[in-house]
Amino acid sequence: MKKKNLTTVLLLLWVGVQCWSQVGINTNDPQATLDVNGNFRIRTTEKCLVSSCADSILVQNTQGYVQTISKTQLIPPGNRSFVSGTGNSNLILVAITTSANWGKILFDKELIDDNNDFDITNNVFVAPLDGIYEVYVQYKVSSAISAGELGIGIFVQKGMEEPELVAEESYTNLSLLGIPVSPATRRTQVIVALKSGDQVFFGAKASIPSLDLLSGSSSLFTIHQIR
Repeated sequence: MKKKNLTTVLLLLWVGVQCWSQVGINTNDPQATLDVNGNFRIRTTEKCLVSSCADSILVQNTQGYVQTISKTQLIPPGNRSFVSGTGNSNLILVAITTSANWGKILFDKELIDDNNDFDITNNVFVAPLDGIYEVYVQYKVSSAISAGELGIGIFVQKGMEEPELVAEESYTNLSLLGIPVSPATRRTQVIVALKSGDQVFFGAKASIPSLDLLSGSSSLFTIHQIR
C-alpha cells in the first residue's frame, strides 16, 4: 500500500511539473520548480567516494533556495597562515623603544611561509585574515655574557597602537660554584585573536642595557592560524 501511495505522489508531482512547470507543497504560490514550504527529510542517502564526488556542497541562501558552493569557498586552500622560522649563530637584537630592556629577535631563515605572511627583512608577521592564531617562540643560549635576567616574549601591535607584550617567560640566570643551573632554553606561547593587518613579532629581554649579549644562540618560532 505504501509503495502505491509513493508511486501516486511521484506521478502527481511529475504531472504537475509537466503541466504547470512549478509544484508547491504547503504553498499555493510556488516560486521554484519544486517549492517545499516546510521541513524536508531524507531517510537514507548513498555514500559517495571522494574520488567520484563533485567538488561542491549544497547550501541554503537567505531566500531559502538550495545552491551549490565549492568547498574551497568555505575553506580557502592556503589562506590559513602557517609560518615557521629559525635563527642561528649570534642572536642579534634590535631595541624595542617602547619596552625597556627588550629587543626584537631577528630570524634569518624561514622554514614554512607559503603565503608570505612573515617579512624576513623586518621580522614581523602580518595577519592575513581575522582569526585565532597560536604563536610559539623559543631560544636556546649556549652562553651569556654579563647577563642577569633573561627572557623571551611575544608582542602584538594593532594598527597604530603601541606593541603589547602578550606572553613572556623570564627569569634570572643562576649558577652554583660557577656552574650554570638555569635552563638554557626560554620559551613561551599564546593563543591570540588577531584582525587582518595586526602584527606579531618576538623579543628577548636582558636586565642590562646592552641587548647584543647572547652568543652561540639558536631561536625558533611558529605561527599557526587555528580558526
